[in-house]
Amino acid sequence: MTRPTRTTNRLHFADLDPLRFEDLCLNLVTRLDKWKEINHFGRKGSDNGVDIFAVKRDNDIDQIWFIQCKRYLSITKADLTEIVDKVSVNPSVPDKLLVIVSCDVNRTLFQYLKDYSMENGISDTELWTASTLEAKLYKDYNDLLFVYFGLGVENKTKDNVARVKHALRIEKRVAKELIDHKYIKETNNLNLFLYNPSARFISSKVFIRSVDDTSYPSCEETPSGQISPWFKTLFYDTYHNGIEFWLDAGVGSTVIIDKDGNWEPISDYNDKRKENPKYRTIRAKAIGRIPYYNIVDFKTDGDEYASEPHLFCKFDNEGMPYEEIYYKSYGDPNNEIADWEFDRKKRTTFPKE
Repeated sequence: MTRPTRTTNRLHFADLDPLRFEDLCLNLVTRLDKWKEINHFGRKGSDNGVDIFAVKRDNDIDQIWFIQCKRYLSITKADLTEIVDKVSVNPSVPDKLLVIVSCDVNRTLFQYLKDYSMENGISDTELWTASTLEAKLYKDYNDLLFVYFGLGVENKTKDNVARVKHALRIEKRVAKELIDHKYIKETNNLNLFLYNPSARFISSKVFIRSVDDTSYPSCEETPSGQISPWFKTLFYDTYHNGIEFWLDAGVGSTVIIDKDGNWEPISDYNDKRKENPKYRTIRAKAIGRIPYYNIVDFKTDGDEYASEPHLFCKFDNEGMPYEEIYYKSYGDPNNEIADWEFDRKKRTTFPKE
């Protein structure tokens, strides 16, 4: 017996209030292009056949769009005639007429709309029907499905379930493949891992690579304010949600802190505040946290360019793979002094000098 497939009923655009349907159309049109100007007149009445007026800049030429939104259960030739006639009474016709309707339209009516528009001086006419709207919403605008129809909660739950399952799989692989279990068993100094947690890893160094990067192993200039799509750093530790990395091991970070424990990381070597007696200057480590769910995959033995482990990550947090970056002071493993974390609640920005 064939197992029935699960289907979803068609969206009922005609169930929306007419003004709410216009709002939906406005949301879709707004995202269609980078408009020079866009105005919604439908809610204000007396729109002369123009619910939405938009101006698109193309090759230094302004293109005028008139958009008409009709929440109809069905549409007739007379309805289309009225739409074009109302547009035609404006002082000038648009470069493009976009008609958005909440029902389906057969080919004959669609052709009539184009032909009648042409007779009235409108050379470019486009028609979005219920089928077109539904396709656009499901393909590109899931957020609008939720806003206007309450759909999407189930999909979000499915995404979260998939993310959790993936994170758990990566966590198990990290524990099995990136932690040096043989070394842990052989060492007689278990305190070593308390004061130097990175010693548990199979390698001190690791390459972080964006899943979207195609430049590796080339070293291309990174735009200002962005991090490289691939880079080498150091393992630091694991945490409940992922892996920690010592991001600035080569040069270190500097923190200035006042008598009350308020502190600020500074990156400018010549920052005059380092000489101000009201601050202490402390060497610090910047620790980046990459959650397991952002690690798409990894390999432990590197490649012909670098033998260290390579982690392929999603850089989806403002162009970075981290869910958090925090700071610790330098400890002293030889004297059993652990790194200590700066109080996150007391991070601040001191006045410039």
